[in-house]
Amino acid sequence: MLVQEKMKTYGAKVLTDSELLSLIIGNIAGRKGKGAVEMADKVMESLPQQKLYYLGETCVQELTAIKGIGEKSALALCAAVELGKRMRQEEVKQQAPDFSTPQAIAGYVMEDMRHLPQEEFRAVYLTTKNQLIAVQTLTIGTINSSLAKSREVFRYALRYNAAAIVLLHNHPSGNPEPSHEDIVVTQRIADAAQIMEIPVLDHIIIGDGTFVSLCERGYI
Repeated sequence: MLVQEKMKTYGAKVLTDSELLSLIIGNIAGRKGKGAVEMADKVMESLPQQKLYYLGETCVQELTAIKGIGEKSALALCAAVELGKRMRQEEVKQQAPDFSTPQAIAGYVMEDMRHLPQEEFRAVYLTTKNQLIAVQTLTIGTINSSLAKSREVFRYALRYNAAAIVLLHNHPSGNPEPSHEDIVVTQRIADAAQIMEIPVLDHIIIGDGTFVSLCERGYI
């Protein structure tokens, strides 16, 4: 059965990653049937661990280096992945008017952070009603006292006139269990927050499809 017919009959959810990619490639590049699927397989094989997530992190130049993938196809593929991430974020925002819960925040950033190659330390800024104002990346690299400086956290809090903050970072290993350094940095920033009168509600560590809330663990 052709991919197009399979999707018409059973819906997009039954298609493999390669089959979904083949539809985009076929529409953009004019390839049909087996040719589009073969090109999609080549794209999947080029991705780390053959995970579709990395397509959104792949630059256009890397994709066009694959024989048969032109610039239009590369741009369309990356745009499709990014659109999927944003749709997921909007879905979470609509379903979670109270954005202070670890489940809401983890759901919002999971697809964006779960496979990052380096640790990224971010801060989530909330209104007085715990509605999302912004998620700001503060540092990239191992989280420690020299990188995750309190002043960066509160500089943006003042800029956004935020009423509360949730700290956030990922573990590239996929294991969200907090390290001793994670706990020390969290408590140092939380102490500074008391002085600034802008409370730190939580520090959420993102793993591969899972997360840990330091508030729930009793560290805040």
